[in-house]
Amino acid sequence: MDDLEPEERSLHRVLAAVRPEPLPVGFRDVVMRRISVQRGVAWEWIAAAALAIPSFGYLVWAVLAHGADLAAGAERVFAAAQGLEDASGAAFFIDGLLVIAVALVGLGSLIAAHAMLRGAAHRTATR
Repeated sequence: MDDLEPEERSLHRVLAAVRPEPLPVGFRDVVMRRISVQRGVAWEWIAAAALAIPSFGYLVWAVLAHGADLAAGAERVFAAAQGLEDASGAAFFIDGLLVIAVALVGLGSLIAAHAMLRGAAHRTATR
């Protein structure tokens, strides 16, 4: 009780004086029924599609338009990481939009996975 502020001590005394009681029989079942009746996950699928589809389209366009540059940059990075002698002048370019597009595709995938798991949990809870 030493870590409580003076205005919290009276509330702590009142709450500590209440005798704990077990939950009534069937309480868990009532709570699980309320949880299983959840709203749909359609908004999550819409948010996932809004994030992932345009970003994935940009990534496809970037690979089609600049695939050779991306491959050459990746080769230089791998050569520099391996410590090869011909990689002394290795330089590469990271496009900021490319990084953001990859992050948005990942975020959209995370939201879609949550919607899928939440929908699966809802289906198994109502059986």
